[in-house]
Amino acid sequence: MQARTVLIACNTLKAEIEHVSAQHGIAYKIVWLESQLHNEPDNLTSSLQRELDAVHDADVVLLGYGNCGNAIPGLIARDFELIIPRLDDCISMLFGSQAARTEYSEENRAIYLTEGWMDDGHNIVEEYRRSVEKYGQETADDIYEAMYRHYRSMTYMDTGLYDIGSLKERTCQVCQLLGLEQRTVPATLSYVEQLLCGPWPEDRFVHVAPGQTVPAKPFRYL
Repeated sequence: MQARTVLIACNTLKAEIEHVSAQHGIAYKIVWLESQLHNEPDNLTSSLQRELDAVHDADVVLLGYGNCGNAIPGLIARDFELIIPRLDDCISMLFGSQAARTEYSEENRAIYLTEGWMDDGHNIVEEYRRSVEKYGQETADDIYEAMYRHYRSMTYMDTGLYDIGSLKERTCQVCQLLGLEQRTVPATLSYVEQLLCGPWPEDRFVHVAPGQTVPAKPFRYL
């Protein structure tokens, strides 16, 4: 008998997940959570737990998250197996492995961006616009320059599912303000595909048995 599966995922990965689902004829029930929760780790944890508690009649629940903001440890699986990518965050999923993300990040102090991050309304451009409205141009510029002074690039994850040129245009003003180089790196959907289709090897996914709590040990919190 085929396992009954539910996916709980961040809507910043919606295009990628829907693309892979269509390719493989996958029709899981999907619960989407807004990306703003990444900025509120405690709320992300409570929101994820609330959705886990609401799952009924499932054998497996997949999380379309890495350990974003250290929000994953402490979550409790109910009467299903919980499977989680063994990653620090969602962006690492698009690099295809934690090692690839770590290697790139060590060489490039980057702000990462996908179209999903831009389109949800809680992106760096919208936050800057709201800061200008609230504090005025000069103060907003000072705030942003202080916040992002350690970053060197805006790195766009090219999944092939959207127009990178348009994304660069939409963020050009902020990049100029912050002195960020605009860079593009090829993304991969291999981790998303494996999350949706399996198998789920222990070196890439954390397995939590029914009724058990997600441990902190499998994750390397940044």
